[in-house]
Amino acid sequence: MNERIFVALDVETTGLQAGVDEIIEFAAVKFRAGEILERYSQLIAPHQPLPLKITRLTGIRPEDLVGAPRFNEVGADIARFIKSYPLVGHSVGFDLGMLRAHGMNFSQPVYDTFELATLLMPQIPVYKLGAIAERLGIPHPADHRALNDSEVTAQVFTHLLGLIEQLNLRELSEISRLTARVAFPMRDLFEEALRIRAKNVFVEASGPRPPAPGPRPPAPGSAEYLPLRPTGDASPLDLDSIDRFFAADGALGQAFPGYEQRKPQADMARAVAQAFNHSEPLIVEAGTGTGKSWAYLTPAAMFAAQRGERVVISTNTINLQDQLFTKDIPDLQRIMAGGPAQAVSDEGDRIFGSLEAAPPFTAALLKGRSNYLCLKRYHELRRSESLSPEEVRSLIKIQIWIPTTLSGDKAELLLLDRENAAWGRVNVTPETCTGARCEHFRECYFFQARRQAEAAHIVVVNHALLIADLTAQSNVLPPYAHVIVDEAHNLEDVATDQLSFMVDQAALLKFLDDLYQEGGAQVVSGLLADLPRHVNQSAADRAACEKVEQICQQLQPSLMRARVTIYECFNQLTSFVNSAVEANQYDSRLRLIPEVRKKDAWLAIQASWQYLIDGLAVIGDGLGNIETMLRDMESDGVSGDEELLLRLSFLVRFALEARVQTSHIIFGNEESICWLNHD
Repeated sequence: MNERIFVALDVETTGLQAGVDEIIEFAAVKFRAGEILERYSQLIAPHQPLPLKITRLTGIRPEDLVGAPRFNEVGADIARFIKSYPLVGHSVGFDLGMLRAHGMNFSQPVYDTFELATLLMPQIPVYKLGAIAERLGIPHPADHRALNDSEVTAQVFTHLLGLIEQLNLRELSEISRLTARVAFPMRDLFEEALRIRAKNVFVEASGPRPPAPGPRPPAPGSAEYLPLRPTGDASPLDLDSIDRFFAADGALGQAFPGYEQRKPQADMARAVAQAFNHSEPLIVEAGTGTGKSWAYLTPAAMFAAQRGERVVISTNTINLQDQLFTKDIPDLQRIMAGGPAQAVSDEGDRIFGSLEAAPPFTAALLKGRSNYLCLKRYHELRRSESLSPEEVRSLIKIQIWIPTTLSGDKAELLLLDRENAAWGRVNVTPETCTGARCEHFRECYFFQARRQAEAAHIVVVNHALLIADLTAQSNVLPPYAHVIVDEAHNLEDVATDQLSFMVDQAALLKFLDDLYQEGGAQVVSGLLADLPRHVNQSAADRAACEKVEQICQQLQPSLMRARVTIYECFNQLTSFVNSAVEANQYDSRLRLIPEVRKKDAWLAIQASWQYLIDGLAVIGDGLGNIETMLRDMESDGVSGDEELLLRLSFLVRFALEARVQTSHIIFGNEESICWLNHD
């Protein structure tokens, strides 16, 4: 790749809408292996006034464009500069869209540094050009001008090519295999790196050993977490110690230069400590600038460490979770250990120090199952023969991310648009998780997070997980007797969401798809397609196998009828809601109060939905019969596919819950509040 010539380009415009807004500056650089070979930059006069916000963004003033040529006067020069070289840009689709709207066409390869960075640089918080450049140590001028951005883009692209070349032969081969059947604009970059790597592998094997690679994160499960044990110290927290901690010359003052004592913060910390001492509830309204996080975190950590008891801290926003877990808690651990909150490097930069001894208290961040990568499902999806382009991109991102992650938390990845749907095929789910019986249990990210939480004094969660655990829907949190709810004003809304249920068209159709779905070229998928193959390959009695196969075939007409009925029922509801809320243009929700349920149109809806409910009963009963037969086979010594049984059990439960919940909404219950919502 060192000999290839690329053109990095960028445009500045009067706005963001191609065909409406105009280009006011075009710039491009021709480069090879990071060396700039040629530059082109041109201001362009638009036919419309230059907005003030564009001047503020770019520094280009209306007077700078006086006398500049129109685009049609320089288009040929731009085309001659670009020629047929591969194009590079950051979110380059915007730039090319604007150029196409001005009459230019492109047939050469196009590489987007934004997309490439999301593949090769997981875990960075922002993928703007300047942020990526800063991460890579590339200077990026502050002014937003086309030539500067083109040159920085060229340097970023060169660094990203270097990251591709650092991938090992196995990683490159897997990316090549995954992208062989889908449209993937970056494929040739990885293919070329693979060819170079394969050519050099024999040279590397016979030559001197390269230096050992840098350390990688330890594998999940490699650390042992001992469950938290009570210390037996039931003495109350020393309130005077709390006061001294927050004093101007106290631990905080010594740790943070320029620290000033805030009386509301110290008062709140003392009140929280008293609440712990007396096992009493406490409600605090803390105004902006109070420093509430430290005011509750400090006594909570002291109490938990002193007694060997767990304190759960629940927040509503990810930002506060991150602040607590990545900044405030590490700082407090250092201060309580007797050191500064942060160390200072030789260059004068403030950096996090490190604890040589064990921290005075331990902490864990815990999220719901669906946030964690399931290694078993990930490897299964990789082996799939029918992957969409979005799934392929997701798999590549995950493949490159796995060696760098300690948590397996989706929050470390940037999944774009439909790539998020692919996460639903590789995350941890109750219906597919076999727990300790899974071959990946020791390295499982989710169970590692649970073990960390079981060993932690402070466990940080979000409100949704807290409520789900309280209602026994989750069983994720370890036992605890003390909880702090920050951002408590959001708790009611979260509780409403967690304690409610929703029946929607997409979920019901997905249920049917999970059971049986026909694709192109006579390809079928779903549980009812997998079950006959499974039992026929087992050592089960032939008559039992035939019975399972018969039930699977008998259920298929019921699935077809249910699919049609679902569309009809939701179309009826849509029409009913639209007619009922015409008077209110600002609220598309309709409360199902008794007066609404008495309408003739609603009675017709009830008749249609009863037909669907009866159909779900037939499907659920059939699945239940199959589950019973498979359990009987297991009791007779026939080994079964545990994941298949988990899928079956989940779908049996879904069929039952869908019937009960649908009936609850459509036919009413005096103790519940029901409404319809049409987006």
